[in-house]
Amino acid sequence: MNTLDEVSRCLKNGKRAVICGHEMPDGDSIGSVLAMGFLLSEMGLETYVLTPDKIPAVYDFLPCSGEIRTVENLPEKCDLAVVLDCTDMNRLGDKISRYISDISLVVNIDHHISNREFGHYNYVDSTAAAAGEIVFELIKHMGVTINSNMAVNLYTAIVMDTGSFRFNNTSSRTHEVAAELVKTGLDIAEINRNLFERKEYVHLKLLSYALDHLQTSGKGRIAWISLPLSIMLELGAGDEHAEGIINYPRMLEGAEIGILFREIVPGKVKVGLRSNKYSDVNKLAAEFGGGGHPRAAGCLVDGSMEDVESRVIDLCARALDTGNSI
Repeated sequence: MNTLDEVSRCLKNGKRAVICGHEMPDGDSIGSVLAMGFLLSEMGLETYVLTPDKIPAVYDFLPCSGEIRTVENLPEKCDLAVVLDCTDMNRLGDKISRYISDISLVVNIDHHISNREFGHYNYVDSTAAAAGEIVFELIKHMGVTINSNMAVNLYTAIVMDTGSFRFNNTSSRTHEVAAELVKTGLDIAEINRNLFERKEYVHLKLLSYALDHLQTSGKGRIAWISLPLSIMLELGAGDEHAEGIINYPRMLEGAEIGILFREIVPGKVKVGLRSNKYSDVNKLAAEFGGGGHPRAAGCLVDGSMEDVESRVIDLCARALDTGNSI
């Protein structure tokens, strides 16, 4: 793995940079790529921020979020690609993966322990609570002053990946970073209103369905919610409306593993896994080709909803029964 010094020197050599996060972008991915865009622009690079999928409306308040490109509007050839919050190139989607594979210099910055170090330069810190925490450190390392646009995006990245500093990936370092960002003059109350207190009607309807269909197994140690494609279509719900629902099964008293099954298309189910104290869900997700963190991971599994539910729950039950991760 490379050092921050090596990554810094590499970034300074770029002229036209594309900055990209993963498909189905979340707050950490979006906040990190936007903050990186501001950093590279400050350094004099021509920058293009890119995501495989349209960003959820909840993040529209972030500075320059309206300038993020998708696969329908790829920039002309760039000499530098910075990929953030991605364990591997597959998480960029086919079109962007091919586009970036043709770029001569790829920098991979991530905080997932399952990262495959696919870049020409790789900086992976699995102790960081969010990719945004690493971008903060990179900005400071490069001697660049954190402006208000960077601060809003970085704070959002960290808040969303720590569950408002509730998850056990939150460290003293995370709070120190947040404190420095607050000192730039952030309106914390307004950011939190945008992130947590503005909900579309369809989001609340989907949450109502989800809670009404909460299920348990293994003497209550496993709790899960399934969102069939038919329900998503009936309610007119998109990816962004399902964000945060995964935390509810994990909240159930006595549950160690919480799971969200969401049918993306017929025959393909997105599985989110969360654990409370001791189960390494990163290893469980890896059994299905996914990954993430010990307490938060995910995978995309082929099969019907019923089949995927059965396979994943069986694996989780065996892990809990044996005291092992798999």
